[in-house]
Amino acid sequence: MAPPRRSGAEAPPALLVAVLLTTAAASVGAARASSSPQVPAVIVFGDSTVDTGNNNQIPTPLRADFPPYGRDMPGGARATGRFGNGRLPPDLISEALGLPPLVPAYLDPAYGIDDFARGVCFASAGTGIDDATAGVLVSDRAPRPPLAACPALPIPCVSVER
Repeated sequence: MAPPRRSGAEAPPALLVAVLLTTAAASVGAARASSSPQVPAVIVFGDSTVDTGNNNQIPTPLRADFPPYGRDMPGGARATGRFGNGRLPPDLISEALGLPPLVPAYLDPAYGIDDFARGVCFASAGTGIDDATAGVLVSDRAPRPPLAACPALPIPCVSVER
C-alpha cells in the first residue's frame, strides 16, 4: 500500500531547517560586510533540536546539562542545556546574521530583557505536535509493552498503537 500523500502545507521539519540554514548562509556575506545586523533579533520556538537550555530550569527528565553535552562549546567544554556537543542551528544562524553567537534560553536566569532584545529561545525538549510525543513521558497511561528486537534494526523497539 502506498504511503499517504502530504499536502503542500505540511513541510517536513528537515526541509524547514534546510530552508532556514540556506537563507542564513546566503546572508553571511552581507552580514559580515556591514557593521549592523541584518535583522534585529532571532526568536526561536521548537523542541530539543533548538533548545538552548530552557529545560535546565524546569522539572523534566529531558535535560542536557551534563557531560558529554557541550564538549565542543566555544570557550571550553560546558553543558549549557543544548542537546548537542556545541552550538545549535539557532546559534549559527544568529552569528551569520551579525547577532551574538549564542541565543540565550528564555528561562536562563543569567540573561535578562536586554539580552533578549538581540535574540531569545523559547524551545523546550520534549515538545512536539504529535500526541505520541507527550505520551513518552506521561505515567498515567497503560504500561508500555516489553521491548522486542526490531527485525530490520539491531536495536530494541516498541510498537506504537494509534
